[in-house]
Amino acid sequence: MGHRASIVASDHADQVRAVLPSGGTERPTMLQGLRSIFRILKARKTVFVNPTARMKNPSNIRKAPIAIDLAQVRANLIDGRPATEALTALLAFHAVRIYQLAELKLTDVQDGRLHIDDRVILLAEPARDRLNAYLEYRLKTWPTSVNPHLFIHARNWTTLRPCTNWWIRKQLGTSGDRIRQDRILDGAHANGGELRALCDLFGLSISGAARYASTVNQPA
Repeated sequence: MGHRASIVASDHADQVRAVLPSGGTERPTMLQGLRSIFRILKARKTVFVNPTARMKNPSNIRKAPIAIDLAQVRANLIDGRPATEALTALLAFHAVRIYQLAELKLTDVQDGRLHIDDRVILLAEPARDRLNAYLEYRLKTWPTSVNPHLFIHARNWTTLRPCTNWWIRKQLGTSGDRIRQDRILDGAHANGGELRALCDLFGLSISGAARYASTVNQPA
């Protein structure tokens, strides 16, 4: 039975290879999409084998980052500085982009939810608690500020300007992009590399999601 399944999988793999684009980023993106589809079909017992399981994803898709040392992230979450804790939590739990953090407005936070573009993110409890603590600190420190942006500091609270990416990095003491990417990488492994789930959860494009999904269940 195992030998027969292997033959069937091999035949179907040849059919998959026949429909894949010959090159470019479309090839690895399509392969990862097909891999996700067959994984779902197999789980539902619609098919018995996943012909893409042992097919290597071409290397011309940008490699996903390796996992980071979480010691800095854990330290930031209990840092004692409200801005550092809130920024870290939004990155570590929800992978918000750096430029989005800078551009967030006070009105983007409502009822434990974060509104970014056309997405509504239900904040995880640790992120919600730290954001509430930051808002209390913000109001106490700059009660007369008319700056509409969520994150402000001593040099922009009297203006309408957002904070800068440089300021965010200074609060974090490390690369915010690395924290964000590590969160997405963790999400990809948690959901089995499902592209649509990654797109919905983190606001990624299909090709962007494929970058992280390509690290899941790769043959040695």
